[in-house]
Amino acid sequence: MKFCFVGLGNPGKEYFNTRHNAGFIAVDKLFFYLKINNFNNFEGKLLYAETVFKDNSIYLAKPYNYMNNSGIPLKSFCKYKNIDVSDLILIYDDIDTENGKLRIRKTGSSGGHKGVESIIKAFGSNDIKRIRIGIGPKPDQKILSEYVLSPFTKSEISSLNTVIEKIPEIFESIIERGFDYAMSKYNSNI
Repeated sequence: MKFCFVGLGNPGKEYFNTRHNAGFIAVDKLFFYLKINNFNNFEGKLLYAETVFKDNSIYLAKPYNYMNNSGIPLKSFCKYKNIDVSDLILIYDDIDTENGKLRIRKTGSSGGHKGVESIIKAFGSNDIKRIRIGIGPKPDQKILSEYVLSPFTKSEISSLNTVIEKIPEIFESIIERGFDYAMSKYNSNI
């Protein structure tokens, strides 16, 4: 089987530790966990790595032409690697999920997330599996775009790390026992 874990974020040092880059952080965790040596560049708009894990083809991808335009390079990459939309698992920040929590879903709308919206539009489907990493709630006085593009606070980093440390375990659960199992186990326990 094929699995393509897609972390959403923005390229560049100024976005490195921002809330909107939680997906990149999670995919980087998988990169190190799987002991992959390097990311490859696809058309200057997406970084990817590939390996085999328990007889499955594993792809890690990070669209690199900014969050709001994630769909176009991802669609092009999937066509190049013969990856079906059913093989995708998006990992991204979610303002509607509390910091330190995550939600795993099989389908759904973008929830206002511009990166997910771009991918749904590119693939023409809401039926894309996803792991949503909580960055909420947004403080009332903050503008949403400023909040998601600002760095994690020290206390938020501690909560985020709790979630990120679980990513390899969730990855293995998906590969070995299926997406439904991962949903039932981790939606209630993190």
